[in-house]
Amino acid sequence: MKISNQKLAIGFPLSWPMVHSDFFFGCMMMERPEFVALRAENGPIDALRNNLVIEAMQAGASHLMMMDCDMVYHPETITRLLSHKLPIAGALVYRRYPPFDPLLLKGDPITGFESLHTWEENELIEVDATGTACLMFNMQVFRDMPSPWFKFQDHPDPKVGGVIGEDIGFCWDLRRAGYKIFVDTSLPSKHLTTMAINHQTFLLYRAMKIKQLERNKALGFTKEITEGGN
Repeated sequence: MKISNQKLAIGFPLSWPMVHSDFFFGCMMMERPEFVALRAENGPIDALRNNLVIEAMQAGASHLMMMDCDMVYHPETITRLLSHKLPIAGALVYRRYPPFDPLLLKGDPITGFESLHTWEENELIEVDATGTACLMFNMQVFRDMPSPWFKFQDHPDPKVGGVIGEDIGFCWDLRRAGYKIFVDTSLPSKHLTTMAINHQTFLLYRAMKIKQLERNKALGFTKEITEGGN
């Protein structure tokens, strides 16, 4: 099918049969050009994302906006990400569980990732990996990369073990293929759990951890308490 100069597809991977009302009303308020709405449901998240890519190809889309349904988005997210005219650009997303850090990751799975905690106001940051909860792709990316694009991968270091998530794994594949990944920090989003996770949540959690370490040091403890410890 012929690819137009710009034809936007918005893909919604649905892991649950219902969505949060904040997500719904947030989507209703977003600026966006004409688009094709795609949804994938009833399956593992990597398969859902791959199905959305295939549907976007079949629709003749030039761009695919991957939008997870447990988020609240900045109203200008889509229009600003399109305006960058980059192969891959995303909004600022925070992890929905401790340490609630911004998913602005530098590094790789072998040496480890570090999350950037500070940036210039409204900075467009190049990263090595980010989440795919709110990520805009030029569809040429998927034509250049072998499928399946999203997949869980065994960690390259057997001493570490475990798996790499489908989002970080695809970012790693993209970086090794020479692609650059950007995050627009002027587009903060909220990750929905039983509360909305944003930068203030991260700063509060980090301040609590620092106080906890100071208390432990004063009491003579040298080992950091792990997440979930008392």
